[in-house]
Amino acid sequence: MLMTAVSLTIALGMSLTTLEHPRAKVARVVRADAPAKINLTLEVLGRRDDGFHELRSLVIGIDFADEVLCRSSVEPGIALHCDYSSLNHGENLVVRAARSLADYCHRKPTLRIELHKRIPVGAGLGGGSSDAATTLRLCEFLWEIGLDRTELAAIGAELGSDVPLFFSLPSAVIEGRGERVSPIQLQWSGWVLLICPPNPVSTVDVYRAYRPDDSGGFPSNTDRDILHAASAAELSELLTNHLEPAVFRVCPAVYSLREALTILDLNSVHVTGSGSALYCLFDEPESALRAANKIQERWSQVTTVVAAAPVGQGPIFSEEC
Repeated sequence: MLMTAVSLTIALGMSLTTLEHPRAKVARVVRADAPAKINLTLEVLGRRDDGFHELRSLVIGIDFADEVLCRSSVEPGIALHCDYSSLNHGENLVVRAARSLADYCHRKPTLRIELHKRIPVGAGLGGGSSDAATTLRLCEFLWEIGLDRTELAAIGAELGSDVPLFFSLPSAVIEGRGERVSPIQLQWSGWVLLICPPNPVSTVDVYRAYRPDDSGGFPSNTDRDILHAASAAELSELLTNHLEPAVFRVCPAVYSLREALTILDLNSVHVTGSGSALYCLFDEPESALRAANKIQERWSQVTTVVAAAPVGQGPIFSEEC
């Protein structure tokens, strides 16, 4: 089944009011989209003393998202309902995010969270981290704490290395374990074709499979080249992912799919992050959709998504109970 996410505006099909700070009313139900990301570059610079790898990555947000809803409740605690059964538990990052913020502001939460998953798990698209960042935004709004995005990102860094990134989209450079984030601006904007095989890939397994010599054989470029690239074809030739060989070792099916896609004469096809999703850049949505249709005709088990990029976090929508 072909899924597309080609809208540049949010149309939820319901009567909701967008509230900006300062808040006019106390919100009882709040919701927002949690956008996916792709890594345009990912460089592994070595192993740190704490056991993590030193990274540098240029990341953009894309218009393909989960949806998170937070609802005030009279019942104590934090309850989660997720439509992806394996994530429907109390240690989900969204629950941990809400709990962390409640602890930070010395609040006893009475909260119900609904998480509607669209971003595939284990695809390298940052769905779990984006869900956590969105939950922090929603709970801060709902509880009227008064924290800015920098403060929320600092709380998010304690949850996972990728969480702070989502407070700096649409485009950013991340460094360290991912906790150091610097917003940037690309000249290019366009469309991303995601090609998602039905094979989730474990980040832990990929880093275990990584070898220092995997960092060779990629294009040598500078941020200046990437930031000033004006077309999808020009930008595609500059992209780098040092984890790509390790992903192929862990999941040879991803490598096989990437090689098979060469018959379609696409721009360069890349792995994003440490996951199984592949992506290709386009300047026009029509070209991306035609490519997606060709892929679906040949590989029915593969999911394709066409999404605008780069995009940042969307607005918070609120309604009274």
